[in-house]
Amino acid sequence: VPCVLDVDLTDIDLLEFLQQLADTDGSSTVPPSVLRILNNKACRGAIMFGDSLLPSECSLIVEELKRTSLCFQCAHGRPTTVPVVDLEALRKSIVKLSPDEAWHGLRPHRISLDRCEQRLNP
Repeated sequence: VPCVLDVDLTDIDLLEFLQQLADTDGSSTVPPSVLRILNNKACRGAIMFGDSLLPSECSLIVEELKRTSLCFQCAHGRPTTVPVVDLEALRKSIVKLSPDEAWHGLRPHRISLDRCEQRLNP
């Protein structure tokens, strides 16, 4: 019996792969059962919410996450990140400190050519 990562494949897995080969004229090479197993193993082996990590492990994860194309979800579409700051509370704090200055992303602002010219030509 074929086995992938300690998971025995079934006759249904083989039939599914044969159908895939027929549908793609043999150009598809990765059986769906293998992709299913790899995705499942990747998620089960992943760090879960609530797991304790060292600061160095956190830094490494963030660095590796920056290099991925879909950094906000796993292969199944589940979220992989959570917010660590309350943006509304942060915006309110910034407004109290500097009410006349807009901070990108935290409150609406308009781009003004006049304001740009004032900054360039004080």
